[in-house]
Amino acid sequence: YCDSVNGLSEYCKDALKLAVVKHLGAGEGYSSKIPGFAGLIVFAPTRAEVLRELKSALEGWIELSLHRGAGLPALRVLEAVA
Repeated sequence: YCDSVNGLSEYCKDALKLAVVKHLGAGEGYSSKIPGFAGLIVFAPTRAEVLRELKSALEGWIELSLHRGAGLPALRVLEAVA
């Protein structure tokens, strides 16, 4: 969904900008989630991998949400305050 031409690529990019990545400690890897996307959380050994996993999981999350007719969360991309 995120790389397709169905109009969701910009939505995915904006959603991924909201990603929260946490380092879980030495040897524990990383977790990542997007606020507002219930149940969407991923874990991976490195920051780069957790972001790849998040994109993949987001695509599945969107597909399932649309299939169920639940729609998609509104995105609130926060602008930096000077």
